[in-house]
Amino acid sequence: MLVPHYEIRLSAAERQGLATLQRAGKTPQQAVRRVSILLLADAGLSNQAIADQVGTSRNLVQKWRKRFALYEPPPRLAEEEIDPVARLAALQDLPRSGRPPDFSPAGTTHDRRRRLPRR
Repeated sequence: MLVPHYEIRLSAAERQGLATLQRAGKTPQQAVRRVSILLLADAGLSNQAIADQVGTSRNLVQKWRKRFALYEPPPRLAEEEIDPVARLAALQDLPRSGRPPDFSPAGTTHDRRRRLPRR
């Protein structure tokens, strides 16, 4: 059974922000894939056509299309200006459940010393 697709309508500022992310050399590839999905969805392509063009599954296209369409930016204070690209935060990963890892991103030297053989 095919899931109905969510319609994506991007503002000019959002489209420009997504295009900038897509062209940036330091953008992670999974973010570039998500941006490509949204830009193609805005162009009116079907989920299967987007999946074929991006080289991913139709389920992944459906997931990101739905997540972007249903995303609501956090409420702002009355005196703050409305950010025209606030919806782009929907491209971020959601927090994962479970216990956080016990290691630091830099790594620990204590564990490495323990693994070395003694002479």
